[in-house]
Amino acid sequence: MLLLTGAAVSGFLGYKLFGWWAPAAVACATLAAQAVSYQGSFTGGCGWPDFVQILSFTGLMSLFMFYATYSLGRSIGQWKRGVR
Repeated sequence: MLLLTGAAVSGFLGYKLFGWWAPAAVACATLAAQAVSYQGSFTGGCGWPDFVQILSFTGLMSLFMFYATYSLGRSIGQWKRGVR
């Protein structure tokens, strides 16, 4: 759910023609929320390496997806405003 919400927010920020830093900020906020939500599930027997590995993969996936939706929103925003 966090990934879809972050993608929607990133697309909206692209539509409003925010700077290139917007999807990275959304990805950092999403990664922080994921770290808090994953923390309880790793208290069983898994250690820090597994926790860091899951966070790094989800963070990388979030960055790719958020920059993709940001660029889609940005191109739609530029097209609607006639910016070239």
